[in-house]
Amino acid sequence: MKVSSIDGRRLKKLLRKESGKCLVLDCRPYLSFSSSSVRGSVNVNLNSVVVRRSRGAPVPLRFVVPDEQALFRLREGGVSVVVALDERTPHLHKLKKDSVARLAIHSLAHLASCANICFLKGGYESFHTHYPELCTEAKSSQERSTPDPEEVQPGADYTQDGPVELLPFLYLGSAHHARRHDCLSELRITALLNVSRRDWQCAGGPQRYKRIAVEDSHTADIGSHFQEAIDFIDEVKREGGKVLVHCEAGISRSPTICMAYLMKTQRLRLEEAFDAVRQRRAVVSPNFSFMGQLLQFENEVLASAVDSNNENDDADKHKGGEFAIDQSFGSSVFSFPTSFLAPIKLSPIASLTT
Repeated sequence: MKVSSIDGRRLKKLLRKESGKCLVLDCRPYLSFSSSSVRGSVNVNLNSVVVRRSRGAPVPLRFVVPDEQALFRLREGGVSVVVALDERTPHLHKLKKDSVARLAIHSLAHLASCANICFLKGGYESFHTHYPELCTEAKSSQERSTPDPEEVQPGADYTQDGPVELLPFLYLGSAHHARRHDCLSELRITALLNVSRRDWQCAGGPQRYKRIAVEDSHTADIGSHFQEAIDFIDEVKREGGKVLVHCEAGISRSPTICMAYLMKTQRLRLEEAFDAVRQRRAVVSPNFSFMGQLLQFENEVLASAVDSNNENDDADKHKGGEFAIDQSFGSSVFSFPTSFLAPIKLSPIASLTT
């Protein structure tokens, strides 16, 4: 299928006159997309593992179009034109061979659909400059649903009674809990993992201490610290100790780290990890950007598992140059819970094995 290039003016007309038939795929990194994007666009959910395994072949469309409704419309002929964009590439022919945009377009070209596939010249940067009214901007920190770290006061309701046990060696709580020596001693906590800007280490506390300075902000890249945090927790586990993961309020940053750990070590989907953590600590509510980074991490974890399990039989899995994958390998296409801030009824859940 032929792929053409369009400019910002043409995309403007499509969005205003044929918005229901136009699908805009944003191929930029998630943090850039969540900060500002074309109204109604969908972020292409590819990561380095998926790109590597594709070997230039088309990837499953659920990665290119992770939004279920948009993918259904595309497959059923409800989309007449698909527009892919990156940050600032001036023309289709300038796209790098291994770029997400190039791979997305290549995958869409193999779809048995009558939709026209286009590339936006100049990318999002140019379009936003000329038509900012057709773009969305992320909420400011004052509009976030979670408390500002500087306004959090130890002893508030979010402290609950104490840290909660997620695994026999892994606890989740707040800075208030991290400063309570009696609480740490009772639970036999031997290490603290502080995921905040402030240093909460106190004299007489656990000797094992690590701080990962991350803001609770839509621009914060907490995902780049996932493996560092996982390695630290595993070290404490191997030593026979217990670690308390905390931030300021134990609402956004530390739960995000704990979910990443459960996803990586327990092979849980994001939705399962979210439910497991929130059933134990009802106030958790990672900000929207953190949830997006967890979604990307989920795909990396699942893809790595498949990559490892099928390392010796790639030849059988890639007959005809196609990107084959186990049926069990697929993201949750996680729909961010509308219940982030809504109270939930706590109920027992199955124990997580180590």
